[in-house]
Amino acid sequence: MSPDLFQHRAMRKQDGFLLPVALFIIVVMGFASLALWRTTSQSSIASVQEVVSVQALYAAESAVQFGLNELFYPDASSRQLVDTRCGGLNESLDFSGVAGLNLCTALVQCSLAEPGVYILEVDGSCGSGPTRAERSLNIQAKF
Repeated sequence: MSPDLFQHRAMRKQDGFLLPVALFIIVVMGFASLALWRTTSQSSIASVQEVVSVQALYAAESAVQFGLNELFYPDASSRQLVDTRCGGLNESLDFSGVAGLNLCTALVQCSLAEPGVYILEVDGSCGSGPTRAERSLNIQAKF
């Protein structure tokens, strides 16, 4: 047998060997890229949700400050006056146009736990649709 014939037969056995390897690599890389894309998109949605959640907390904290201001300022000379203000405090706040709190709202309600002790219940919400977040705060203030 001549060396050329032996080499020719050996090469014939390898015909089409790269096609299955190439298909395998393409399929594996396709699944890997799909998994990477899905992980990236989920983490970006989670980070947006976290930002909106923090904005809702800031909206609720701003509403608490608003409620305390309404209760005790400009005149907190008598407990009865503050008790009366607490009974009438039921405000809905809209933060549209406020930098960092766009699409945020808050609801402030006051109740009298006992004379001179006030409970502010605040619900802050931001965003819309799947990226909506709500935060609630309960604050107790004393005269």
